[in-house]
Amino acid sequence: MPSTQPETRVLREKHPSEGADGRGRLSPRREALLQARIKDLSLRLSGTPLERYIAQLHAELEAKGLSFKPQCYLSDEWGCPSGVPVIGLPFYLADPDLLSIEAELGGSAETEAEILMYLRHEAGHAFNYAWRLYDTDEWRRVFGDYGRPYQDDYKPRPFSRRYVFHISGWYAQKHPDEDFAETFAVWLTPGSDWEKRYQGWGALKKLQYVEATAKRVGRSPPLVQLAQPDLTTEEMEGTVQEHYRQRELDEKVDLELRNSFDHALEDIFWGPGEAPVSAATLVQAERQRLLSTVGHYSGVGRGVVRALVDHLAERTAALNLTLYPDDSREAAMQLASLVTVLAMNYLHTDRFFED
Repeated sequence: MPSTQPETRVLREKHPSEGADGRGRLSPRREALLQARIKDLSLRLSGTPLERYIAQLHAELEAKGLSFKPQCYLSDEWGCPSGVPVIGLPFYLADPDLLSIEAELGGSAETEAEILMYLRHEAGHAFNYAWRLYDTDEWRRVFGDYGRPYQDDYKPRPFSRRYVFHISGWYAQKHPDEDFAETFAVWLTPGSDWEKRYQGWGALKKLQYVEATAKRVGRSPPLVQLAQPDLTTEEMEGTVQEHYRQRELDEKVDLELRNSFDHALEDIFWGPGEAPVSAATLVQAERQRLLSTVGHYSGVGRGVVRALVDHLAERTAALNLTLYPDDSREAAMQLASLVTVLAMNYLHTDRFFED
């Protein structure tokens, strides 16, 4: 097959004013929204679908015997301020146009099921903080040291039975606080049948701890009554565009891979002019699926997987590789296998390959 001179390329995430595929600009209406300060958008929870999701969360807590109903507010991202039993939700969930921008610039937006998953998770943090469970000897025996430093680049053990599986990426393994929140979320989820699903797992004792603790404190007043939000939309001075620019910087991963995997791509696809369809179209079509599934099961950060997939897409285009339409399914499976293997290499060695 004809060879192509390798390019020296450092991947760059798309600018917030670009479209979802980086080729076009957003509509004028959305451009105007990007320039608006978040505090000036007058965003509220009331009157949005979020009200229904929060009401469902409260109903689930009540069904489990908990009078506790954590306060919710709009913020820059999902989260509970450390030690404070309140729940912050991303501001873009309160407006359909902002949600559309999130889907385009962020690659995807939360589904209804995911919103409820995250609410249950954050409710776990809030429950932990409301009764200061993390300060008790029993909590530490079951979950570990709450004071352990957080590490965003944690290295999970996929399918470890010591932890529940709820949010993708084996999130319970990130920190003892996340372990409790994930355990609480599984316990709270209607129909989770956790006693049967986790029978024989080390995680079962954690679920049993949550069950026993909820029965013990469920109708008692929280020890922590403070409900001071961390950052509300009324305090967010920056524009929507600045929000995405900052997130772009926070999530950016530069990979100077050059032509490291050209040979693997040439094994999957046909050479220039040998088949009727550009193989780059398949890589782009599979991009979102790869970001979701590889990160879901490998635990590798989404930014790393995104940078890797985008690199493979760029190299596929640069090499002018081609594809027969009838081979699309097989090629997609091989591409997914390649990305998964490289992601697992990165998870365990911090590198995609050995020199």
